[in-house]
Amino acid sequence: MRRRDHDREASGEHRPTWLPWLIGVLTDKGYDLGAGRTGGRAQLAQDTGLSGGIITRLLAGEPVSYETLLALARGTGIPIAELLIRTGKASEEDFSLPGAETGHIAVSSGKRLTPEEVAEAAGVPEEDRPWFTTMVRRMRKSGTGDGSSSAGGAAAEG
Repeated sequence: MRRRDHDREASGEHRPTWLPWLIGVLTDKGYDLGAGRTGGRAQLAQDTGLSGGIITRLLAGEPVSYETLLALARGTGIPIAELLIRTGKASEEDFSLPGAETGHIAVSSGKRLTPEEVAEAAGVPEEDRPWFTTMVRRMRKSGTGDGSSSAGGAAAEG
């Protein structure tokens, strides 16, 4: 018998705060989740073992169960702790995360930060974050944001 998730998001028309982050991470991992496209969703379903219906509900921002998050973590490589914290199923205090005591984002693991994480760490105002994350994604796609240019690349690295 499957356990039902009774920890529901507040009802209403707004999207949960974790949804843009998750879509950004999945897009960065190569899943094409654009409107009207099903290839990325189908690939995500295949990679995670989740049904297409669960993927659709997940990407619509509907409440998710622990089992769904666990399958998502296993299939995509997103750390389960991060998924649990972002979706409100756990808090940072439930895990021993690097930098939790100091408030610094740890990047020593080599894990690439999402544009949302960079915006938050850089103090980008909330109203400018959608623009900022879009520009970072465009730069990554075009190869201009990889630090390989001689103009500023070395400064950004260290």
